Amino acid sequence: MKSLVFVFNLIYTVAAGTAPALSNYTAGINTSVSVTVNGFVKYQEMIGGGCSGAFGVACDQFGRYGLSPDNQQLVTETLFSENIGGLSVLRNDIGSNGTSTDGSTFTILQECPSTPAGPFNYAWNGNDTCQVELSKTALKYNPDLFIYADAWSAPGCMKNVGTEDDAGLICGVRGSYGNDGEGSQSESSAASQCNNTDWRQAYADYLVQYVKYYQQEGIKISMLGAYNEPDFNPVTYASMESDGFQAKDFLEVLYPTAKKAFPDMKVSCCDATGARQERTILYELAQAGGEHLFDVATWHNYQSNPERPFNTAGQPNLMTEWADGTGLWNAYWDVTGQLAEGFQWALYMHNAFVNSDTSGYTHWWCSQDTTGDNALIRLQGNEYFVAARLWAFASYFRFARPGSVRVDAQSNVEEVYVSAFVNTNGTVAMPVINAAHFPYDMTVDVTGTNATTATAYLTDNQHNVTMVGTYKIQGNRFSASVEPRAMKTFFLH
Repeated sequence: MKSLVFVFNLIYTVAAGTAPALSNYTAGINTSVSVTVNGFVKYQEMIGGGCSGAFGVACDQFGRYGLSPDNQQLVTETLFSENIGGLSVLRNDIGSNGTSTDGSTFTILQECPSTPAGPFNYAWNGNDTCQVELSKTALKYNPDLFIYADAWSAPGCMKNVGTEDDAGLICGVRGSYGNDGEGSQSESSAASQCNNTDWRQAYADYLVQYVKYYQQEGIKISMLGAYNEPDFNPVTYASMESDGFQAKDFLEVLYPTAKKAFPDMKVSCCDATGARQERTILYELAQAGGEHLFDVATWHNYQSNPERPFNTAGQPNLMTEWADGTGLWNAYWDVTGQLAEGFQWALYMHNAFVNSDTSGYTHWWCSQDTTGDNALIRLQGNEYFVAARLWAFASYFRFARPGSVRVDAQSNVEEVYVSAFVNTNGTVAMPVINAAHFPYDMTVDVTGTNATTATAYLTDNQHNVTMVGTYKIQGNRFSASVEPRAMKTFFLH
């Protein structure tokens, strides 16, 4: 039985005389690039790369469709081991409806009380639709795992639409009562079911109780979120709307409640569908006076890309969900140029880290038994297949570990992208992406580090973060080549 199946290797052969030699291809082209790294100019602290097992998909990874116990361990190790996939973020789904049929079947509140006064008969099954097992197994391979517990919706009884689906607002925020000319998109077709009751504290307590159950399992939740894509109403699954003003109305209750129970736990805002949409929510939140009611700005990459730093009051930002979601399984590094390929993901991450000071990047699902490309690892019975997207993550996060700080790095060539990260132990990760169809000869000048050696790890159509050479750093300088359509991470130590 296969223990690991990596991305398909593609070997190109060209018959003599059918294509120009590389020397002719590059005739008249400058194939030299100068890179400078300045460790004294510092930017954001990194949290890491990650994925999710939300909506019951974690159960795929733990045997629902036949993956053996041994391969369950191997898949989790491939994702979260520092020496393989390098992921360090896990996003868990806080379920909201125990009768749901979409896979997200567990909630700690099976029956809602009739009023916010309760009683709230919470119950815990110790499994949380396989997310407890995923968390514990991932922690085995990465003890410093950053676990983000995030809700798609409050329980329906706490919302003005009376259901976890069809968006709606948490009762108690502006617009939720339907009598002030404001409110959610869904209110236009349904009267508010809040009946002038305020469920904000009840929802905050509900979220904190979920964290307490994980603590009971010996699992630390690093960050808590109340929203998922609040600018979007999918109608058919758990969702809840909010603009920035309404987010302020709830976060002013959640933030002190969460901090009282878990002072070191971070609170997020607000997992919008895109970077532009997140900026709008953050702007309105600040206008309402709530710019200090969260610790991390969280956003998705579906509807808009990051182009500039986020408008926070100094808080970091984290991309917490994205995948293609529309295509068939794509394991390639760089074959078609399709957005699910590993090479494209390397560039997406570069742009977020460099243009928007983003501290981490989270793929949608970790693994899934599927024929689509929503997951980093495709499961098929007892076999599994790794997408090159994971090697893009690994090319960053095997080397730029949590707590590392991005420092200034510049390339004088448009199609050669470079970033650099200084780890807490003084080592430096320098990922370089060559978007050209020919190699570049690179000269690197490094200041602000005592490193004496650079070890190179190559990812392209034939290599998966493969060590390919070492270079001596002399006089703060070294030279190396960067292969075409490749990502090459230099680990300076």
